[in-house]
Amino acid sequence: MASAYPSPSGEPATERPPAIAIVFDHPRRHLARRAWRRFSTLTGGLLVGLGLIASIPAIPATLAVIGLVLGWLTTDPPGPQAWPSPDVPVTGILLAWAVTTTIAIGGLKYGLRLLRRHRTLVLFLRRFGHDEAQDAVTFAVLRTIGASWRMVTLDDAEMAPIGVPRGTRWLFRTGNVTSKSALAVAQFVGLRMFPRLIHLLLGVIAVALIEPALQLALTGDTSWEVWEARLAPFIEIFVAVMEWRLPFDAIGPTLPGLFALLAIAAAISFVVLLVMFGALLLALPLGTVLFFLSSSSDSIREAEGAKRASVISRDGIYHEAREIARRSRKVFGPRLVVLCVASPHWQHAVMELAKVSSLPLIDISDPTPNVLWEVEELITRFGDRCVLIGHSERLQSFAAATAEDSTITPATRRLLHLLRGREVLAYTTDRRGLRRFSNALRKLLLSCDG
Repeated sequence: MASAYPSPSGEPATERPPAIAIVFDHPRRHLARRAWRRFSTLTGGLLVGLGLIASIPAIPATLAVIGLVLGWLTTDPPGPQAWPSPDVPVTGILLAWAVTTTIAIGGLKYGLRLLRRHRTLVLFLRRFGHDEAQDAVTFAVLRTIGASWRMVTLDDAEMAPIGVPRGTRWLFRTGNVTSKSALAVAQFVGLRMFPRLIHLLLGVIAVALIEPALQLALTGDTSWEVWEARLAPFIEIFVAVMEWRLPFDAIGPTLPGLFALLAIAAAISFVVLLVMFGALLLALPLGTVLFFLSSSSDSIREAEGAKRASVISRDGIYHEAREIARRSRKVFGPRLVVLCVASPHWQHAVMELAKVSSLPLIDISDPTPNVLWEVEELITRFGDRCVLIGHSERLQSFAAATAEDSTITPATRRLLHLLRGREVLAYTTDRRGLRRFSNALRKLLLSCDG
C-alpha cells in the first residue's frame, strides 16, 4: 500500500510510528491484470455470442448429417437408387456441420469458462450494527467490485443483500414474461379454442336440424327441400370462411348468425394454430439460443432467491457455505449474500465460510471481542491476504494509542498488538470518500487475489 498518512486532508504524519498504518489508497493500479480481466470477460462474452450464432446453422446441419447416415444405413448397395443422389452436396454438409458444431460447442464452453474464471468469494466481517461499514462495502459492491468479487456476510437484520444488477434482471425478466405470455395466448387461442369451436359449430348445426328431424320422426315424410333450406345459410357461411371471406355481415341473433360468429372465431383460431406450428419449426434452429436464454432467466431467479439464506444447525452451515461458493462462480449470481445463523453457531459459520472464500475483508472500526477473535483466526489462516478496513475517524481514535495506554479496552489493546505495523484501508461515508474507498478496495483486492 501507499505510505500511511493520518487523514484524507494530507496532514503530516507524526514522528512516532503508529500501531497501525492508516491508508486511503493503494499505489498499485494493476493495469496489466485489470486489462487481462476485461479482455477475458470481453472475449468470453464474444465467444458465447459466437457460439450461440453458430448453433443456429449447427442444428439443421446436424439433422442433415443424421439424415445422411440413416440413408446410408437403410439404402441398398450402389445402384439406380443409390443414396445420396449426385446432386446432394455431401462434402459441403459435412464441412458445415463440423465447423458450426465445433464453434457452437467450443464458444459456449470456453466463453462461459472465461466469464466465470474471475469470480472470487470474499468473506466480509464487521461488528453487527456498524452502519458505516455496511454503507461503504455496499457502495463498493455496487460500483466497482461486484462483477468480479462476490461477498458473503453474516446477518444482523440490517445488512441488505445484493442480487443480480437491476438492468440484467429487468431484461431477462421482461423477455421471459413476454415469451411465456405469447406462448400461453397462442396455446389458448390455437390448441384449446379450435377443437371447442368445432364442437360448438357442430352443435349449432345439430340444433338447426332438430325441427326437420322431429318432423321426419313423427310423420316419416320430410322433403329434401326442407333440409336444404335449413342447411343453406350454414353452407354459405362455411364456403365464405373456406374462401377467406369472413362473413361478418352474417353475424346476428339467429342460429346462422351464431354459426357465422363461431366460424370466424374458428378460422382465426386455425390461423393462430398454423402460425404457432410454423413458429415452432422456425424456432428449431434457435433451440440452443432459447435454451440459453431460459437457463439464464432461471439462474437470475435462483440468484435473487439465494441472496439471503438462513441456517440453524452446524450441518446446515456446512452445506450452505458450499452452496454459496458454488453460486458465486456462476455468471449470474448474488453479489452480496447475507447468511443468517443462530448466535451459538456464528464462530462455526465464520470458519466454514472462510474455508470456501478466497480472502476475508474485516472491518476493525469497533474492536469488540468478537471482531478480535475473527481477526486472530483469519490472520492465522490467510496471513497478509487478510484485508483490513475501518472508518477513518474511529481508526484515528485508537491508532495513535499504544498497547500500554490504560484508557483502551483489553480487546483494543490485543488488536493493536496483533496488527502493529499492518496497513488498514480507511473510508469515510461522504460521497467522495465512498468513491475513493471503492476504487482503492478494488486495487487492494486485485493485489491480494493475485
